[in-house]
Amino acid sequence: MALEIHYNVYGCFRDPRSDVKLAKEAINAGFEGIWIGDHFLPWIDSRPYSHHVLPWFGSLMNEIPDVPVGTSVTCPMLRYRPPLLAQAIATLDNMYPGRFNLGVGVGEALNEAHFVDTYPGWDERAEKMIEALALMDRLWNSDRYIRHKGKYFDYEHLKLYTPPKEHIPIHWAGWGPKSCAYAAKHADHLITAAPADTIADRIIPNYERGLEKAGRSMSDVDITTELAINFGNSEELITRIRERGEYIPADRERYNPDPRSIQRVATNELATMTDKEIAENNTITDDPNDIIEELHRLEDAGVTRVLIGSNVGNPMETIQAFESEVFPSFS
Repeated sequence: MALEIHYNVYGCFRDPRSDVKLAKEAINAGFEGIWIGDHFLPWIDSRPYSHHVLPWFGSLMNEIPDVPVGTSVTCPMLRYRPPLLAQAIATLDNMYPGRFNLGVGVGEALNEAHFVDTYPGWDERAEKMIEALALMDRLWNSDRYIRHKGKYFDYEHLKLYTPPKEHIPIHWAGWGPKSCAYAAKHADHLITAAPADTIADRIIPNYERGLEKAGRSMSDVDITTELAINFGNSEELITRIRERGEYIPADRERYNPDPRSIQRVATNELATMTDKEIAENNTITDDPNDIIEELHRLEDAGVTRVLIGSNVGNPMETIQAFESEVFPSFS
């Protein structure tokens, strides 16, 4: 399977209109699809935007050609009510059939904790997501009223009068053994943000074991990962990252609901990092061959789709480098 190269606008660095314009530029340059993060608050306070992705997709899909779009990723069951999220996605697919991909994850506190009395632990959130996805699937595929009485959700007399026209692919965010097993059993595909070595050594083996138990195989699925690439002058881009505190701290901050607090942790951790470490973490380069080599590493690891985004500098420099130098190597 050839490596698909899509573009991730992230949804936190520009206003919504500018993200649509950037997406159009990316598609015109040769990227094969558009994805966006789904956040209520940005990870760190220095990121200036966090727009709602569902109305944004309505505008985007009207303005770009017939290419896939998706979320990377949505938590479908804490700040969202699953039936309402199902209705919104069904409406998009009814208007633009077969294009929407739903990437899902169990969520982070900065997005979800503000909307629940008690923010659950990982196991409970995973259980809730499994139930939410099953409920959404029933709504998408039923032409009758449904009754749902589960462990976490209780609804009756529900029906989507505007149904989707195509199957909505679900991409479960996987990293460890449990999430990869759940992805194999409860979703169509797997999505992650891991580097090539982690994907090859941990994620693929865990996912393959889960697929085998579910009676499925790797030939049935896509493996998607995110990759930040920033093309340009390394010294300038590293300086900007330090000035802006552009860094996502370790997993322990996933239970921190305040981007201002996370920003302080990020800034402190950046101060301990060398320029080389910052460049490597953000794939900062002025050599297209570095990008090509990294994409081949991901492809060799088993990735079938990569979501490219730029988190510093002028994203058009990266897009233009792909158009002129990178895409010809993958044609």
